[in-house]
Amino acid sequence: MSGKPSVARVYSGFARGTDCVISEIEISVSPGIPTFSVIGLCDISIRESHGRLISALKSAGFKMPKGHVTINISPAYMKKSGSGFDLAMALGILFASGQLPFAEDRKLYAEGELSLDGSVKGTPGAALRLNKARNSGFGYIIIPEEERDSARCTGFEGQCVKDLSDACSIFGFKGYRPEQFVLGDVTLPETERIDISMLKGQEKTKRALILSAAGFHNMLLLGSPGSGKTMAAGLISGILPMLDSDETGEVYALYEALNGPGTKISGERPVRCISPDITPGKLLGSTLSITPGEMALANHGILFADEIMEFPSQILDLMRKPLEEREVRLFKNGNTYVFPADMIFIGAGNPCKCGLYYEPGARCKCTAAVRRRYLNRLSGPFLERIDIFSEMRSIGKEDMSLMYADGKTAESPVIRERIAESWAIQRERYGMKTFNSCFSSANIADAMRLSKDVLTYCSELASKGLFSARGYQKTLRLARTIADYEGKQDVERADVSEAAVFRAHEL
Repeated sequence: MSGKPSVARVYSGFARGTDCVISEIEISVSPGIPTFSVIGLCDISIRESHGRLISALKSAGFKMPKGHVTINISPAYMKKSGSGFDLAMALGILFASGQLPFAEDRKLYAEGELSLDGSVKGTPGAALRLNKARNSGFGYIIIPEEERDSARCTGFEGQCVKDLSDACSIFGFKGYRPEQFVLGDVTLPETERIDISMLKGQEKTKRALILSAAGFHNMLLLGSPGSGKTMAAGLISGILPMLDSDETGEVYALYEALNGPGTKISGERPVRCISPDITPGKLLGSTLSITPGEMALANHGILFADEIMEFPSQILDLMRKPLEEREVRLFKNGNTYVFPADMIFIGAGNPCKCGLYYEPGARCKCTAAVRRRYLNRLSGPFLERIDIFSEMRSIGKEDMSLMYADGKTAESPVIRERIAESWAIQRERYGMKTFNSCFSSANIADAMRLSKDVLTYCSELASKGLFSARGYQKTLRLARTIADYEGKQDVERADVSEAAVFRAHEL
């Protein structure tokens, strides 16, 4: 070997929040006393790769070159972590030492952790990394076999390998044989969904669930203990259309980054439940590891808060901004990390301390002052983020017996189809994937086809103190959803009246 260092360049990536950074890995091999160093602001898991590389290279029939081996992973100003750089570093060492030929006119991207026997394992965040790598113009993209599902979710084109020998054979007698990965059809059997026909004796809540799903509106259910609030919140998942391919990829990428390889692909919308003892880190995400919290994990699905009256005011106040902006922002070392949180929030609780305020026969024993103090746990600014309010009472024995009666006609499939049609109308109207609940425009009247008569009527209702200025806009959005679900082109007064009923509350 001459005195001049031999340098090879390969590429890999690391997840950073919901994004990925492509790293250039430079491997220098030069004569001298054998040394090994990794530079570029890398954590211990990367610096410990030396032992894994030596054993994996030997298992594949190669050897660690003698002399100085220096590996630089850029950008050097960003902290990097994880063992997913192993495969790229091993191939770079073989290229730089001349043990493996490589055409430098084609850039190579590789990722995966090496075992001591040379096998290649997947690492968390693969879907995020592959989504970035597939559009970066690489001539070779090599990933572990364990990341096949991640490749499917990203529409990725590349080659999976089981071990280092497989990867090395690409540059020898086998050649590069990329595979086009396709997500395919991901469905959920109808028998696994709870049908909305189970909800008996709660017609207002049933309608509220449908409208919430049709426009992605946040909802608050207040009712007596045992009236079916928790069941009602669970029923909404059965009337939501399945995730489309793009949404499936987004949801999978987030869960795979958290749970690692082996995460199952599902077309079902996520349903996350939170309780009053949840911490800010679990709710919004960890600023230490930059991992998503429950609000981000509910993206494209449902976040259900049971016993909402028992939640600390600090937690409810933390939810206000994400519910409004439909995203969660974490801040660390001057950097901002954004997690999408476009979901339906459903809160459920009792209307008073004893919970019997809505029951007939004056069963509630709470005084007006006690009930007011109990309801004041929900602040006005938090309630402004809620679009739909519905009360629930205990159902009679006749309705109770019908819940599990044989021969019931399934209602959810028909409702789900109408909701899908409503979503299609909204997306065609706005020219983007958005819903009435979160569409933002300076000229909302024209965008939502709101006539002057409808605007005047809604203003009259607001002037009577039924809702605030923000509530006025939310009422119009909900009226637009009602019209969409009923197949109307224009919003009518009746739609505003119904929306106002769902906006009215005692809180």
